[in-house]
Amino acid sequence: MNSEMSATADLFGDAGAEASQFRLARIQTFNWGTFDKLFTFDISEKGYLFVGPSGSGKSTILDAHAALMTPPKWVDFNVAAREAERHGRDRNIITYIRGAWSQQTGDSGEYVSQYLRPDTTWSAISETYRDGRGRVVVLAQVLWVRGKSTATRDARKLYVVLQREFDVRELEFFPASDFDTRRFKFDLPDAFVRDEFSAYQERFRYLLGIENERALRLLHKTQSAKNLGDLNTFLRDFMLDAPETFELADRLVSQFQELNEAHRAVVDARRQIETLQPAKDEAERLEAARLAKNELDELSAGIDPYREQKRKSLLEEAIRLAEAEIVGQAAEAARLGELAGREFEKLRDLQDKRAGAGGNLIEQLTRDISTAEGQRRERLAKREKAQAACAAMGWAYPEDTTSFAGLVAESKQQVHAAPEWREQQADKQYALRQARDRKENDFKELRREIEAMERQRSNIPARMLDVRERLAKALNIPEERLPFAGELIEVKAEEADWQGAIERVLGGFARSLLVSDKHYSAVSAYINDTHLGERLVYLRMTEFLPAGRSLSSNSLVKKLNFAAGPYRDWLLEEVKTHFDYECADSVQAFRSAPRALTREGQVKHSTTRHEKNDRRPVGDKSQWVLGFDNARKLKLYQEQALALVGEIEEIKKALTALVDAGRLNEERLMHCQTLANLTWAEVDVGSVLERISDLQSRLETEREAHPDLAVLDAQVVEQDRLYKHAVNAANETEGGLRAKESVLASLEKRLSGLQEALLSVALTPFQLTGLDERLAQIPIPMELERVDEIVGRLERGIGAERTGLLTRIGEHEKKVERCFQTFVTTWPAEAGGLDPSIESAPDFFSKLARLIGDGLPEYEERFLRLLHEQSDQNLTRLSAQLDQERKAIRDRMDLVNESLKTAPYNPGTHLVIETTDRMLDDVRQFKQSLKESLSHSFSADPLMAERRFEVLNALVKRFSSQETVDRNWRGLVLDVRLHVEFVARELDASGLEVEVYQSGAGKSGGQRQKLAATCLAAALRYQLGGQDRALPMFSTVVLDEAFDKADAEFTSMAMNIFKTFGFQMIVATPMKSVMTLEPFIGGACFVHIKDRKHSAVVLIDYDEGAQRLKLNSDTPDDEEAAVT
Repeated sequence: MNSEMSATADLFGDAGAEASQFRLARIQTFNWGTFDKLFTFDISEKGYLFVGPSGSGKSTILDAHAALMTPPKWVDFNVAAREAERHGRDRNIITYIRGAWSQQTGDSGEYVSQYLRPDTTWSAISETYRDGRGRVVVLAQVLWVRGKSTATRDARKLYVVLQREFDVRELEFFPASDFDTRRFKFDLPDAFVRDEFSAYQERFRYLLGIENERALRLLHKTQSAKNLGDLNTFLRDFMLDAPETFELADRLVSQFQELNEAHRAVVDARRQIETLQPAKDEAERLEAARLAKNELDELSAGIDPYREQKRKSLLEEAIRLAEAEIVGQAAEAARLGELAGREFEKLRDLQDKRAGAGGNLIEQLTRDISTAEGQRRERLAKREKAQAACAAMGWAYPEDTTSFAGLVAESKQQVHAAPEWREQQADKQYALRQARDRKENDFKELRREIEAMERQRSNIPARMLDVRERLAKALNIPEERLPFAGELIEVKAEEADWQGAIERVLGGFARSLLVSDKHYSAVSAYINDTHLGERLVYLRMTEFLPAGRSLSSNSLVKKLNFAAGPYRDWLLEEVKTHFDYECADSVQAFRSAPRALTREGQVKHSTTRHEKNDRRPVGDKSQWVLGFDNARKLKLYQEQALALVGEIEEIKKALTALVDAGRLNEERLMHCQTLANLTWAEVDVGSVLERISDLQSRLETEREAHPDLAVLDAQVVEQDRLYKHAVNAANETEGGLRAKESVLASLEKRLSGLQEALLSVALTPFQLTGLDERLAQIPIPMELERVDEIVGRLERGIGAERTGLLTRIGEHEKKVERCFQTFVTTWPAEAGGLDPSIESAPDFFSKLARLIGDGLPEYEERFLRLLHEQSDQNLTRLSAQLDQERKAIRDRMDLVNESLKTAPYNPGTHLVIETTDRMLDDVRQFKQSLKESLSHSFSADPLMAERRFEVLNALVKRFSSQETVDRNWRGLVLDVRLHVEFVARELDASGLEVEVYQSGAGKSGGQRQKLAATCLAAALRYQLGGQDRALPMFSTVVLDEAFDKADAEFTSMAMNIFKTFGFQMIVATPMKSVMTLEPFIGGACFVHIKDRKHSAVVLIDYDEGAQRLKLNSDTPDDEEAAVT
């Protein structure tokens, strides 16, 4: 043991500790990066330097160490070289196996790596560790990749641990067996071989005395000590263990499930009660409604008997009253009959007396005058009628027999001619109506076409567009995917004078629907199964090869434009194939061409078949269907529609005039018929007037001859009046008697016709009382003729009330069944297969009774017990653990500070790491939540327990959430390391503060490296040495260009710190730092690279006495090596 190591051992109080330390003794690489083939590095137990320029391969060697010692999840190659770079990792296992040495630009502009070993290859790396007691531990990895793959996933690995000396060349059996991993059992039987890093690291950590995986991570980070970041992050991640609070939180989450289930059971029981209790209340209302409905049914059943019995009672009362009235009326009729007889005898006596005095002739003359007066009135009325007819006809009324006969003859002639005139009138009206209907139908068709053209730009007839619309909707195909050919073709503007003729050739083709192969099956099936109501031609668009035929300059095809899009090429080829007609400017050219057409519309389909269809003019634009838009056709149709409106109005006016004329003529014919039916005798008033005058003269003469007859006449008249009055009174009374007898007979008949079956029904007291009470509420007096009306009103009232009850019963049943359905849907297991119908009500209400009586109290008791026994206890432990972890951090920092006291930071000073609390709102609120959840933990108050559960539930939800914000919160509140902040204070020997270092902020690069190195040394001492060992059992520490920014004094001091803690230092450094590092090592090599792709090594001798490297002229400096 040299003096320096002895001093270190003495410092920690155990002179034999050094012998137990494992130190790196050898590194071997085979096909590792740019180190092609085998390289062996014998490492001094005192330390070792890898010297060389940037890019020579120093980090490649150190990355072999990282690959052997670091779990793949943490390994990061070539970190030191990427300190200031922003891009991601540039090295990985595959680049080291393949030997990547350059990147070049590929043929397509991408970056392509260049490899020393592009085909199937293998690599091996190993490190040999020895301690002072002769123990050996070898760590090795074997890596291989087949073919030319450069994917990291294709790289295969085996991890090897041996406890004897080992040379990589012992692995030559492996590639020789085509990488048969089973060969290790035979060719390397004493090796511990695994394909997983976890088992491998458990093995070597046990052998090398590395207690935890975090130490491996810290050792890996040590390779790039200048990249450690701030002091807080370093101490939290590498000095302190993850607190047990996470495990407690996980346990709380896992055990909370049982509590949550208990709480859910309470909530479910309460909800089940809340669900079923309204059902029970509704069921009670349902039962009341059913009872009321049954009562109404009983009343309804008694309605018909009640009506008949009421009717019988009223009929019997009416018969009794009618019989009494008939008796009185009969007596009165007899009395009045006798009175009329006496009055007749008096009248007869006076009449006999007047006849004896000459009164018969006067009576006859009076009757004759009365007859003549009647004739006068009749003839006068007919005369006035004839005069009115003449006035209406514009004729003068004739005053003699001859003229009247001529007028009647003229009237008869017009009446006889009326049927022929009516027939002519009907024919004219029919013709006008037919013309009107045709014009209106034309207008409707035009309006339909106009509306279709306003909806879309197509010139295709509306009826065909309707067919397409139905087809597209049925198959869910956009209409634009089913175009008509005419919508995709238009005649060029400069060829407009040819459009009429071209329309005759392409008209049928233009109306054809284009169907792609994709839609052909669906379209053909729909058209086959559907009655379209129209003729439809559709063309299947199959794949085609352009024929490449040439077109003449006057070809019809060249006068067309084809719409751009997916149909253009197929459509153009189709028109070329079938419609390559010559547009002939003369008949001679028409005759000469094999297929041609003229502007006048004559078409030559072949050498033999010619056609000219002049059913419509060739220039009739209304029939044109070609064009990308329909603006011109729309305007034409609008003009035609406007003209049709005028024509229809004119026809309507002519028809109205004809109807009016017919009505007037019918009135004239009516007057003619009146005159034709009269004779002169029927209108001759003058002759009747002469007879009346003669009779009145004779009557006057007779009266003057018998003056005493006047008194007798007056007496006869008066007695006749008295007689008639007596007869009328007797007749009226007798009529009243017959009417009353008829009424009585009717009443008796109605009484006998009552339904005996209904009369015999005995109504129950409830029916009688209920119906009488309801009848009394109707504000109409009960009368015989209103029995049906009043009882019907009573019946309708009961029916309406019953209907309302049925509605309520239905509503109650639905509400009950909705509650049952909610229960069954929400808690199917508890429902136990019950049908959510009203018939299952007893079963559901039995469950309700059990829930209220037993279930809910039991669930509540279990919930409160678990809340106290599990969750409250877990929360108590979690709260206590937070405090314990906080204390543990201070205790651990005390141990680190004890180590730091032994290592001077600057001459006469040392570091102390001080721990201070961070005031974090989330942490404070979390602790407050814990306090709230634990408050009243022994209270049995359900509301208080529910509140505690809600707080606990919110905590558990955040603990178990996978949302980023919740995961961050969980890490913050549970990781006690984040609750504190670390400050490094530099103290002198008397304990006075010299300087404060807050995470290296504001310090130079060298100062930050110095702080990192000091903390690193303490951290490594803590992680590798623990509290029980004087020196760490594993002592090898690798630094990659750690002191490139530090001066010689700091570098020396940092190395002294690491040596003081008993570490073997393996350092990669440029030449400029060699002199400072020489005293702390026992060997070195110079690494350089040839041709930018082959790394090489030159060993450098070490002078133990001078503690210096023996550098000579053969050892190039950095610049020389870089040039080489």
